[in-house]
Amino acid sequence: MKGLADKSPPGVGENNDTSHPADGVHQPSEQKPGDNAPIGAEQLDWLVAMINHVPDFIYAKDLQGRFLFANEAVVRNNGLSDIKELIGLTDFDVHGEAAIIARISEIEKQVMESGQPDLGYEERAMRGGADRWLMISRVPLRDRSGNIIGVVGVSRDISVKKRAERFMQVQARILEMTVSAVAIPEFVDQLTRLLEGLAAGVHCVAMVTGETSDDIVISAPSLQPLASNLRDGSEPLSAARLEATLEALAPDSKAIFAMEIPSADGEGHGVLGFVVDEEASDDRGLREFLTAAAGMAGIAIDRRIADERIRYLAEHDTLTGLANRAFLERKLERILEQAAAHSQRVAVGFLDLDQFKPVNDTLGHAAGDKLLQQIAGRIALLLRDGELAGRMGGDEFILVLQADDGDFCSRLDEIRRRISEPVELGGIFLEVTCSIGVACFPRHGRSVTELFAAADAAMYDAKAKGRNSVSIYSDQMSRGRASGEDGQA
Repeated sequence: MKGLADKSPPGVGENNDTSHPADGVHQPSEQKPGDNAPIGAEQLDWLVAMINHVPDFIYAKDLQGRFLFANEAVVRNNGLSDIKELIGLTDFDVHGEAAIIARISEIEKQVMESGQPDLGYEERAMRGGADRWLMISRVPLRDRSGNIIGVVGVSRDISVKKRAERFMQVQARILEMTVSAVAIPEFVDQLTRLLEGLAAGVHCVAMVTGETSDDIVISAPSLQPLASNLRDGSEPLSAARLEATLEALAPDSKAIFAMEIPSADGEGHGVLGFVVDEEASDDRGLREFLTAAAGMAGIAIDRRIADERIRYLAEHDTLTGLANRAFLERKLERILEQAAAHSQRVAVGFLDLDQFKPVNDTLGHAAGDKLLQQIAGRIALLLRDGELAGRMGGDEFILVLQADDGDFCSRLDEIRRRISEPVELGGIFLEVTCSIGVACFPRHGRSVTELFAAADAAMYDAKAKGRNSVSIYSDQMSRGRASGEDGQA
């Protein structure tokens, strides 16, 4: 557009009338023989016609920011019917405060004062909604002598590009969370916030089932008043049910739809629901991406559940659900460090079932497994906050208990008594007893190894006394298997 003010067509002269839309378009000095191209005013008309057929917004302004020229795209975009309505106006005249917020005058002034172009600047459009973006390039407008007399701008609608970028960013974030150790409640919350950020007017609700039907993770960042009405476990989660609920809670919404969050086992993890305002209600591409996002969410939750299961199996005994020995030892090391720092006592107990072998021999290993599961359940119920229990293997269990209470000895006997209550297996009541050996930190040992050895010696002392008893370690006991062990459990 350099040279836009080089020539004044008919009707534009020294009175600075700038109403002609082709004002100052430079014309070639000569025409080659044989060329059929029009010349003069006719060529200007061609140039104006070409500019008006360009979908980009093309305009020129004077030093005061008043429009000198604009193509038809600019005229239509501003709700006008003729270029004459725009000539002489500023952006503030057309857009009001939005022009100040967008810093249009400030940026154009910088271009004119510096003489340097401002290329590829991206900003939200002042018309067309919050999701409409423009890429704007501005260059100085110079006269024939090279003096800057204004600014020329070209704006291109890049809303589709920006939306694609948002989609890619959300997709990348979901994939990032898929491979990271994000807990399911946090993942669901971040997912809904990401999806709501895809477009203005999109409100998201996620309902993901937990381990039980009553354990439902719900996230509705911009629909909190509605979320409190969604926690009803009387019926299974479904897209149809969520749609019906949202329609009842938000009857004035332009569009409401929901979709399942698929799972690898085919049962589904839950549902995603959307309440959409008018602006985004007809965006087919958006809906397609939301459907794809539900699929990605299903994969992420599958991965998280699998990771949690693997970690659980690495830390727990598969039969009883108690901690396994390796995990309990690691936890106990941290417990002992904390106890040493706060001068606290910790008790380690070895609990062994008496005469467990005959149960396996007479009723079978399946019955023995059920017996161990019931005993483990009783142990778990007897623990206090901060205490720990694990299975060593076979019929032997480990207890990590608080030992600062004055009634510690009576509590140990209460644990023995509760564990020794009859167990019902298939209509048969079994009399079960146990022997418990206890060692205390720091008196009987300061490390896991020392405490385990002392508790083991105390447990065999309890068996040697006739079983069904509790024995606390003393220095007279051998750290290891008692010398009088008869080989019977």
